[in-house]
Amino acid sequence: MKLKGLDHLGEWNPQLFRELKGLFKPRNLFLTVASSLIVQFLVLMVFSQQHCLKYQVGGVCAQLDWNILWQFVYRTLNWIVPFLMLVCGFYLIVSDLGKEGRRGTLNFIRLSPQSSQSILMGKILGVPALVYLWVALAIPLHLGSALAAGVPLLWLLGIYTLWGVGCCLFYSTACLYSLLWSSPQCEPKSLAGAGSLLACILAVPYISAINFSIEVYLSGSGLGHWKWFLLPLGDQPALVFAWMLITLSVGTYWIWQAGNRTFRNPSSTLLSKGQSYWLVGSFQVWLLGFVLPELSTASSNTQFGIGCFFLFGLNPTCFLILNGALSPQRQAIQDWARYRRDSGSTRKGFWNHSLVKDLVWGEKSPALVAIAINILITVAIWVPWMLLWSLKSGYQDDLKIPLALIGLLFTINSTLLYAALAGLMVFMKKSKQRLGAAGIVGAVVILASLLGTHGLKMPFLWVLSPWPVIAFIGQMEPVTFFLGLLAQVAILGLLTLQLTRQLKKAGESTSKMLFAESPSLPIRGVR
Repeated sequence: MKLKGLDHLGEWNPQLFRELKGLFKPRNLFLTVASSLIVQFLVLMVFSQQHCLKYQVGGVCAQLDWNILWQFVYRTLNWIVPFLMLVCGFYLIVSDLGKEGRRGTLNFIRLSPQSSQSILMGKILGVPALVYLWVALAIPLHLGSALAAGVPLLWLLGIYTLWGVGCCLFYSTACLYSLLWSSPQCEPKSLAGAGSLLACILAVPYISAINFSIEVYLSGSGLGHWKWFLLPLGDQPALVFAWMLITLSVGTYWIWQAGNRTFRNPSSTLLSKGQSYWLVGSFQVWLLGFVLPELSTASSNTQFGIGCFFLFGLNPTCFLILNGALSPQRQAIQDWARYRRDSGSTRKGFWNHSLVKDLVWGEKSPALVAIAINILITVAIWVPWMLLWSLKSGYQDDLKIPLALIGLLFTINSTLLYAALAGLMVFMKKSKQRLGAAGIVGAVVILASLLGTHGLKMPFLWVLSPWPVIAFIGQMEPVTFFLGLLAQVAILGLLTLQLTRQLKKAGESTSKMLFAESPSLPIRGVR
């Protein structure tokens, strides 16, 4: 029966069978079971109290009362178990994929008849299998201590569900992280160490948010007036659980899509242009839910300020990341430019239907048009929000809405400017093109931000940073703002012109370049 079960597992997911076969050895199983039981025993010993109820002659205790502080046991395990799952699982997956990449076996796995989803799923389920076993042995103590501490069983099932969804999110991120940075020259331990540090930074607030929410709702106080699309999340724990579950699931889906594409073809973009439109749209709607005002009641300036932070602070940063996710590699964009030149030579216009389709949907075309479309999606979602605020009492004669619209114009130009700059960086002749492009764009961002600080008396240069609305804080004349807008448009035009020239240069056919560089050869037999 055991062999038959293993055969079925091997048929369902050969990668999972391969991982389990290498991990489930007597020594590994013994160490996992022993460490889990020892940790549980130590936790019980730390939070146990012993009182002697009756003494015999000579001071010997005849009756001992042993009490366990179950609430403290539950809270301790509430940190140990999810932290181990998230951080150790992240480390193991990154380390395993890093070793596969360094040995070159990752490319061999890609050639197998298995689908990329099956291989990655086998890694996620198989590599941390010993962690799953460790946690499974600790769950009975966690469950019993929670029930003894008065935590409802339904709430415990919700906690376990959030732990599981969190593992899916973290492990998908681990796969994407290792696939992006693993190489034959990269040390797997260094890669896994940096990844585990990132996992620690993300796991602590995630676990804290779950534990804090449980404690607050059990105490009956709730999370205040927190609303999302006017849904009272602060008063309804079921709504908070559903919101967290949907948010984490959607985030896991997009990271999984990027990891799956990267595994299938390491030279492809992280997301297709079509996927980016759905990603940006869903993310903007998710942000909008936090700051949607109620027309029937007065909303505070804090809510409007948070919305402006989302629009002018968070979104430009996300678009910088999106630039890197949509920018194709140098060879891919050269192939596309040569294909466009050859296929477009028989057509009448350069801007024909096929070219527009390539720029909007093609995976090898420059990302500038796709970034512009994503900006339009963002504007279409947030401009009605601004107009809705203008309808509220107290905002009819205020300058906040006009200033916000002007700031949106500056932010759009700045985002397109950096998208064009990232498109030019694609043509760098570097082995680590993405890393070099990210470094150069980051250096430009830091330089513009530093020169725009008030300490250097050059706040005008903030309009050239990804966050131009910071220039609005300073005392700048309207003429200065107009000059800043002209500077943005001029630089954007120059970068776009240079990008077009680079594309035309890359579109030269190989044969034309060879004939241009080779001397004319004499014809045999003719002197």
